[in-house]
Amino acid sequence: MRRFERAGAPGPGSLVWRVGGDWTMLLGGGRALILQVAHPVVAAGVEQHSDYREAPWRRLTGTLDLYLRVIYGGRHETSEQAGARLREVHKRIRGTDADGRRYHALDPAAFHWVHASLIDTMVEMQRRFGHPLTRVERERFYDEMRAVGALYGLRERDMPEDWWSFRAYFEDMVEHELRDSDTLQAVIESVFHPSKPPVLPIGDRLWGAVSWPGADLVRLATVGTLPPPLRERTGLAWSTEQELRLRVEQEAIRRLFPLLPDRLRLMPPALEARRREAELAAAA
Repeated sequence: MRRFERAGAPGPGSLVWRVGGDWTMLLGGGRALILQVAHPVVAAGVEQHSDYREAPWRRLTGTLDLYLRVIYGGRHETSEQAGARLREVHKRIRGTDADGRRYHALDPAAFHWVHASLIDTMVEMQRRFGHPLTRVERERFYDEMRAVGALYGLRERDMPEDWWSFRAYFEDMVEHELRDSDTLQAVIESVFHPSKPPVLPIGDRLWGAVSWPGADLVRLATVGTLPPPLRERTGLAWSTEQELRLRVEQEAIRRLFPLLPDRLRLMPPALEARRREAELAAAA
C-alpha cells in the first residue's frame, strides 16, 4: 500500500495549482453538482439545507470560493484553516432522508463522494478544454488531491490509494449507487435555467424570456461530459450533433484561453495566489 502523505496543501508548481484555478473549470460546475446530488445522502442534505432554488448564484460562488481557498489559501487564511472551515460548514448538515434513514454530511462515503466528483470533473474539464493530463500527470494530480482532501478531514481509508483504484471506485459508484430523484431534477433545472443574478439590471420576466449568456455552452459542457449511464438515468438527451458542437466549442476555448492574461484567465483565489508568489519572489 502507498504511504499516505500529509504534507499540507499542494503549492506553486503543483498540478492542482496549474489546473484548479482556470475559469474553464467553472464549465464543470453543473456536472460536478449533478454527480454530487445523484448520491442519495447528498440529495437529502441539498433538499433540506440548501437554498439552491432561491439563490443558486450565491450558493455556487460561495461553495466554489471555499473549495478554491483550500487549494490556494489566501492572504488572511491558510489552506489548513480553509479546510477546517469547510468541514465546519458541513457539521450542521444532518437529518432524515425520504426513506427514514438518518444521515450526516460528514458520513465518510458521502463526504468523499463530493471530493471524488471534484477530482473527476477537474480532470475531465482539463481534458476537454485544456491540455489533457498524461497518465503520469493523472497519478500525480490524484496524489495532490488526496492531500487536499486530508485538509478538510478525509482520512487515508476514505480515499482510494491511487488513480486507477479511484477510477474503478468512480465507475462503480456511477453504475450502482447514483440515482435520479426529484431533488436532482430540480438541481438540473436550476443549472439550465438559473434565476437572475442579483446584480443584473433587468427584470425577472425579461430574464426568463431570453437565453442567458453562455446558456448553450453550459448545457453542452454539463450534459456532454456526464458519464453516459448517469446521463441516461436522468433523462438528459444527447445527440451526435450536440457532441460535434461541444467539440467545436472545446477547440475554440483550448486555443483562446492560453492567450489570455492571468487576470482574465484565473479565478480570484488562483489569481491572488499567483500575485502573492510574485511578490515573494520579488522580495527575495
